Amino acid sequence: MSMMTNPPPERLALEEASTADLVREALDEAKELVRIEIEIARNEVEVELARAKRAAIGFGVALAAVVIVLSLLAVALVLVLGGTALAALGVAGALLVVGGLAAFVGYSTLPKRPLERTRHRLGRGVSQLKEHIA
Repeated sequence: MSMMTNPPPERLALEEASTADLVREALDEAKELVRIEIEIARNEVEVELARAKRAAIGFGVALAAVVIVLSLLAVALVLVLGGTALAALGVAGALLVVGGLAAFVGYSTLPKRPLERTRHRLGRGVSQLKEHIA
């Protein structure tokens, strides 16, 4: 029994396609890749915006807490210490430290390199395209 092997349909179509058809297909595929990259970038932006929103909420809560604590402690401590200016400065310094720590926590949650995965993926794509063209 003789078995004839036919080339895969893609190969046969490739061999029969004109240069114009091949260029058109390559451009269509490039357009599709660009569309996919834009969609991936859009998704990454949405994720990073959600993180930035959480960081902003953290900053807002920290600020509100610092203002309330500052006011209450300043009044209470100044009253306990007899209303001196030195007591008021001591309370203000302590509250400044608390506010600084809260700000540091909020800042540490902000994205440091936005769209890092997309930039890396696009860089790889450009490198591969250069290698393929060369």
